[in-house]
Amino acid sequence: MALVAVLPGCGGTTTVVDTAKLSKDIRATIGENAPGTVAVEKVDCPKDPEAEAGTTFTCSFELADGSAGEVTVKVRGDGAARWGVTRPASGQVEQDILADNRGEAEKVSTVDCDDPIKVGGKTDCVIRFANGANIEVTVKTDDTGNFRWESR
Repeated sequence: MALVAVLPGCGGTTTVVDTAKLSKDIRATIGENAPGTVAVEKVDCPKDPEAEAGTTFTCSFELADGSAGEVTVKVRGDGAARWGVTRPASGQVEQDILADNRGEAEKVSTVDCDDPIKVGGKTDCVIRFANGANIEVTVKTDDTGNFRWESR
């Protein structure tokens, strides 16, 4: 979760979240903290959300592989905003599975997950190996976007 600065609104009476800075932070943080090579291509947030304590809004992001996810942003009492991934992109999950199979990496061709990832549920993925073998895995995602995977 990252702190985000706020900017005064047009009339000077409303303070709004600096969504340009927020977008830059989301882009950098997801790219730096994700295993493998997950590049964030696009971040979309609502225009000028108020920086009032308790305000919550959702931003979407798209990875270079075309998969999409969401972050939830909440404004704190001091006017700063914190965010966290609430729906990971399938590309993030796929990279995590690849990272967990590093010893097999030269043998793994691809990891393919259904998109979108189901928050609070299960998503099916397939690990495809160079020798033609496949392993089916299930990804379980809780209501806050945390996920874990296991072989079926």
